[in-house]
Amino acid sequence: MIQDDTKQTFKFLAWVFIILIFLYFAFIVIFYKAGNPERSEIRELNRIAVEKTPIKYTEKNYHLNRGVNSYALKGLTKNHRTYYFIYLPGSKKAYLYSASKGVNEGLIRNKYSAKEPNEKITEVNLGWYKNKPVWEVSSKNIVGEYHYQLYNFKDGKLVG
Repeated sequence: MIQDDTKQTFKFLAWVFIILIFLYFAFIVIFYKAGNPERSEIRELNRIAVEKTPIKYTEKNYHLNRGVNSYALKGLTKNHRTYYFIYLPGSKKAYLYSASKGVNEGLIRNKYSAKEPNEKITEVNLGWYKNKPVWEVSSKNIVGEYHYQLYNFKDGKLVG
């Protein structure tokens, strides 16, 4: 009798273990598939930038969706000149900007921090808004509220 109970307990625990392992791998597959579209867009962005522009090395990728889904990257040429490349996958349009013709991420961070010293910058992204390149600064205040501000890429002025 005790041996039957022990066998049933082991059988039950084995099934629970098998189900947990199955659920673990199912969640991995689900989360991988959920993130796949963005990863493929970034791969496409990097491929287009390297093939069609003077950019040969990618330094950083950005993603912004402000009505228009946009992916951007900061890259270097063979001569170590910095460029920003913005790609709009919905319209298949792309824009290339020399870093010397615009404002960089560090300057935007400093400008925002000087204006809002009590807020912690969570992320800075380059993207497309109202037919122009913009930097979006995401920040969190002491209370935990999130704030977003857009800066024009070309002159660093606040947008809207």
